Amino acid sequence: MGRHKGRSLGGLILLGVLAVSACQSPHAGIAVSGGSDSGALDAPTEAKVKQIVRRFKDTNRTPGVLVGIWSPKGTFVSATGVADLTTGAPLRTDMQFKIASQTKTFTANLVLQLVGEGKVALEDHISKWVPGVPNGDRITIRQLLNHTSGLADGFTSPTVQGKIPTGCTVAELLSAEAKFPPVAAPGAKWSYSNYGYNLLGRVVELAGGQDLSTAVQQRITRPLGLHRTLLPTSGNGLTTPFTHGYGLGDVGPTQAPTAADDATAIPASCLWAHGAMVSTLSDMRLWSRALATGALLKPAVWAEATKNPIPFVFTGNYNGPGKWRYGLGFVESGGFIGGEGSFAGYESTTMYSPTLRTAIEVVSTKNPNAITPPPAFQALAMAVYGTGLGFGLTPEQALAPTFTGAAGVPDARPKQKAPPGARGHR
Repeated sequence: MGRHKGRSLGGLILLGVLAVSACQSPHAGIAVSGGSDSGALDAPTEAKVKQIVRRFKDTNRTPGVLVGIWSPKGTFVSATGVADLTTGAPLRTDMQFKIASQTKTFTANLVLQLVGEGKVALEDHISKWVPGVPNGDRITIRQLLNHTSGLADGFTSPTVQGKIPTGCTVAELLSAEAKFPPVAAPGAKWSYSNYGYNLLGRVVELAGGQDLSTAVQQRITRPLGLHRTLLPTSGNGLTTPFTHGYGLGDVGPTQAPTAADDATAIPASCLWAHGAMVSTLSDMRLWSRALATGALLKPAVWAEATKNPIPFVFTGNYNGPGKWRYGLGFVESGGFIGGEGSFAGYESTTMYSPTLRTAIEVVSTKNPNAITPPPAFQALAMAVYGTGLGFGLTPEQALAPTFTGAAGVPDARPKQKAPPGARGHR
């Protein structure tokens, strides 16, 4: 997540996605034998998991919570709360939702596929592909992937924010974001940049010869059988059944939203390659395993992607006090690899441990939350496997309501009303 967690576009909070990978396993001594991910967790573990879900929902006062755990020790999949505050329709585990910056894991994987095909090089400068990028003749594809390009975020551009309700073209998006001066020299530090991932999306199109939405479909979702995962080309991308999402910039982290805070109808185009995709709990489970094992990449490329991940901390305690690292397009903590995302109405994280053969997902239908999905995932993992996972925090610390969404936090700027039209209800 680049410690950028909530990005406020005219009051719309967008969270970035963390990504990092680690080849080495911190899980020495943790038993993974026994059980099947087709069976239930044992009763004491399931009770712990349910308690965590209740605490997450009650503290955040989120309308709905989706949780999935698939492990050799058993499976737990639940939908708690409502999907629509107007009708009171219950949340269901098969409902589609916006994954926000988890989109970055897809964009990065496409770039790495093209690297394996020799069409893109990690050391290419972005100026080779896209003109007009600040420091573009010094910024590499590798630096864009791991957020060390020094580029500003750009998503907070008044031009972009003003277009969110009606939509952005790719040209408009890249032009507006290019106007922000860099925050650091290339390679000097880790700094989360949505602009950097929109540039990578353009590289995918230019090097691969097809638009980004089609590339996602042909190179990832179709081969993996992800039937309800897509990058929308119009609208918000959601199709029935889907859950509504709430929070337009004026709902606090522990405040319950109302039907008037419905952010579901906000179109996706201004988020594009960095945060526009939609998916489901079951699809993201499949994706997390493919992502965390490099299933769609050449082994040499995956080895490079997981080499020397960068420790990072998001301001505002978005990811809690635990240890997180960023690789080439994904976040890592305790040997679990995946992504996280947050945008108006939705927050989520999906993580997979190749060593433990375990996927864990947490989705909230409200933004922002005081207990965010990343530390909630850590709490759930510790409920299943104990505290020796290498997260760098205790279960109680993972469930502390640490994120405030306060002014001064990148991506969580002073609250304001959403731009005209952003409150539409689908």
